[in-house]
Amino acid sequence: MTAVAPRTAVRAGSGRRPQLAAFRALLERRTGRDLSAAPELHRLSVDEPDLFWRALLDWSGLAWEGVAEPVRTGADVRTARFFPGVCLNYAENLLRPLPGVDEGAPALTAVHAGRPAEVLTRAELRDAVERASAALAARGVRTGGRVAAVGANSAPVLVAALAVAALGATLATATPDMGVPTLLGRFGQLRPGTLLVDRRDLGGRGEAEAALAELTAQLPSLRLVLLLDDAPPPDLGPGVTVARLADDVAALPDPVRVPDWPRLPFDHPLWVMSTSGTTGPPKALVHGAGGALLEHVKEHRLHGDLTPADTLYFHTTTAWMMWNWQLSALAVGAHVVLYDGPVTGPDTLWALAARHGVTVLGTSPAYLQMCQDAGFRPRDAADLSRLRAVMSTGAVLHEWQFDWVRDAVGDVPLQSISGGTDIVGCFVLGHPELPVVRGRSQALSLGLDVAAVDEDGRPVLGREGELVCRNPFPSRPVGVLDDPDGERYERAYFAQHPGVWTHGDRVEVHPDGTARVLGRSDGVLNVDGVRIGPSEIYAVVRRIPGVVDAMALEQRDTRARGSSRLVLLVVLAPGLRLDEELAGRIRATLRREASPAHVPAVVLAVPEVPRTHNGKPSERAARDALDGRPAANLQSLRNPACLDAIRAAARAQEPAAPVPEGEGVEAVVARVFAEVLGRPVPDGVAFADLGGTSRQSMTLLRRLRQELGRPVEIADLAEASTVGALAALLTGRDGAEPDTRTLRDGDPAAPPLFLVHGAHGDLDSWHALVAELTVPGEVVGLVGPLARPDGSRFSVDELAARHVASVTARAPAGPVRLAGYSFGGVVALEVARRLTAAGRDVDFLGLFDCRPPYAELGRGRRLARKVAGALALVVPGLSDESVRTALADRRSAELPADRRVLRDSAALYEAFPLPDHAGPVTYFRIRRRVPVLAHQMAVWRRHLPDLRVVPVPGTHNDLLAGRYAATLGARVSAAIEGAGGGAGVTWPRRARRGTRRR
Repeated sequence: MTAVAPRTAVRAGSGRRPQLAAFRALLERRTGRDLSAAPELHRLSVDEPDLFWRALLDWSGLAWEGVAEPVRTGADVRTARFFPGVCLNYAENLLRPLPGVDEGAPALTAVHAGRPAEVLTRAELRDAVERASAALAARGVRTGGRVAAVGANSAPVLVAALAVAALGATLATATPDMGVPTLLGRFGQLRPGTLLVDRRDLGGRGEAEAALAELTAQLPSLRLVLLLDDAPPPDLGPGVTVARLADDVAALPDPVRVPDWPRLPFDHPLWVMSTSGTTGPPKALVHGAGGALLEHVKEHRLHGDLTPADTLYFHTTTAWMMWNWQLSALAVGAHVVLYDGPVTGPDTLWALAARHGVTVLGTSPAYLQMCQDAGFRPRDAADLSRLRAVMSTGAVLHEWQFDWVRDAVGDVPLQSISGGTDIVGCFVLGHPELPVVRGRSQALSLGLDVAAVDEDGRPVLGREGELVCRNPFPSRPVGVLDDPDGERYERAYFAQHPGVWTHGDRVEVHPDGTARVLGRSDGVLNVDGVRIGPSEIYAVVRRIPGVVDAMALEQRDTRARGSSRLVLLVVLAPGLRLDEELAGRIRATLRREASPAHVPAVVLAVPEVPRTHNGKPSERAARDALDGRPAANLQSLRNPACLDAIRAAARAQEPAAPVPEGEGVEAVVARVFAEVLGRPVPDGVAFADLGGTSRQSMTLLRRLRQELGRPVEIADLAEASTVGALAALLTGRDGAEPDTRTLRDGDPAAPPLFLVHGAHGDLDSWHALVAELTVPGEVVGLVGPLARPDGSRFSVDELAARHVASVTARAPAGPVRLAGYSFGGVVALEVARRLTAAGRDVDFLGLFDCRPPYAELGRGRRLARKVAGALALVVPGLSDESVRTALADRRSAELPADRRVLRDSAALYEAFPLPDHAGPVTYFRIRRRVPVLAHQMAVWRRHLPDLRVVPVPGTHNDLLAGRYAATLGARVSAAIEGAGGGAGVTWPRRARRGTRRR
């Protein structure tokens, strides 16, 4: 892994060292130990927890009373309680005057879409919370009361939330667009007496009054509804008082008599937070004020180095624990920015950060990926001079995203933090003194004995395991609602590995203390590289009339090596049947209300989904049934007979139904749709709504080009995505296709870059890379038929001759730049040889992962290539083919058109004798490959004396995929710039003993 050094050990422009250094010095004085190495400090924090947590309480300067001994009531992870003699008030600690912090400095900025931001100083925020607490107290909100809040990430909600905490009541929050059923799922167990609600967007459909009436009717414990918006109060019937909180505050006598903000026991319930429900009904977790506050202050000050000089924005909603986490930044004197508007494009959050001087920006991998995919460069579009750190959480942060941030955002640490609602904090975080390692979190959370364990509970280093915490920590829940005997709490976190907290994530912990969280161990799906939470699917599907239950599964796709598909099991209401209309409606709803990635490739109706004896759905048993394997956990199932029904449904779905016959355009389009998707396609249903993936769309386009003999582009499928619409679009199109196609405009005075088609004769694979290239000239694709009208193939020499003519016609003078991938690489090489022989200057030739043809290999090297090919078939991710499909392609004459073309191109490739070429050549070699055997660079060097090798990410099959496009585009652009006489980039070349050049 590549380590990226931190900007400096001293905060830039601050003249001081990180706060962690001061805290470490305190511990060194108390212990006499050298804790300068980060692993030593973490080891002390878990080996001597009483010393660590007591020192943190003292050093933090929090306001509390009572006695700090004992620090813990024991060492049991489940039952130990912290600081039973300490009393404090959460709101007091967030709002009290702090030494050296200007009371007139901004404490809160609430940003809105379409209207001016609101700014409150620390003094103004404290005054607003005091007044709100007085109004709430006058309405009867007391210590021990339960309050639910529905509102956006706005100032009124934050003020009301802190007022509730100040009075010692317990709060649960949610967003207004969640819908009544989801809100009831969160608040039903809470049984609140008071509801704070902003009716804007309540219910998500503009039906605020009806939604509020339904919500209050289903919460019989409610006695008081306080509105946070400006609309008139509704009549909610007898027994429920309705008022506007702002009116109550305005009616307070002047001066306001602020009610007592009591200091309450360390574990006094502060928040009730709902889990995501990925593995079952959401749990209502009760979090204590002291544990949450102490953990947050530790994370903000020691791991994030947050100070009063910082401005924090974390993109969140009131339904996510990061909202609560950001509140606690007020306790360190930081300025907190809120935003309640939409993300309208890749620039939204960066523009917000620039406009409000954000120093620490919190976001998600999904947003970063959206920016990267859009080709957006924040450093070029916004003034991010105050930004010193970017935090990301909510999903796995991939290595290439670290590269993108460093290149497109700036030299700021990208800190991958991960924890959860369960602990209202983090297990892994950033570290102000350590370098960032691509793909990893910098450090384990201080005081938490985090480890990865195998199935037997043994700790493992450097490989994947179950994330556990082996010691008690303050921010564990103090309980679970409606769990009087603690059974749900025990089952959720302590049953799998008794004696330790099991979080439900997969993780790699490395010897240096860095870690990589790999996702949920109990069901999060990864379909063709896109992570999908089952709960996101269930939230949509279970609102569809007639769907009683559902289970989303990731299944290996036997038709595409290394890929997977999304299968959705649905349990329907009695009397309903899963027909194409209902399956299409399910897919269309998921695409519309979730995303195209959530659309299943297969929908199967089953009588019930497998469940364990405690009622937990068993995705593992269902996957085993789909794959035809015996269920590994059969004895733990309450309803094992349902597995036979799943197997039967899968078998019934597999046989291909009759597809349309005939040679007309619509018949061919319908047949190809059906064969690519593996089932007949009903009229009027879009390709994506049928579960079509991006990979399948590429196959579809290639099949249609070859069978119809006319051009079909990606834009065509986007414009006309149903069988009928696409057939109508193509019916009037003739088979003529230009030999060159402009892929990107550029400076006509600069040399163009010509990209040669691939083995299928198309340019589809190049689109993601083209979007990332920064070369000044235009980018032109070289295309044309691979075969004659009688079906016989053009040779590589014949293709090259045609492309030479096309290049000469398009650019009759000046330097020529060429590139090709795999099959297209050898064609590009022959084009370059012919152009050079004709006196043209080919100043750049890029070969993208071209393996030397068999014609160039002796017996020993041929054997090595065969071994490499065989290894690629069995090593996951190195090949698109399985062993079975590879053998079938070699033996069968009855192959789909696209696979026949690929097979014929491979035969031409392997028989082609490499020409000598004296000009400069850049070889872009994949990192993930079978070492030495696959590429045999010595063969290339025999023919290409001026060869340099540039390492690039990916495998042979996904080298040009979108997720690598930014990195690849930068390296290709740098190589071309170097060829043109610019500064360029010199890539290191490993010396090879015995290499001959001629």
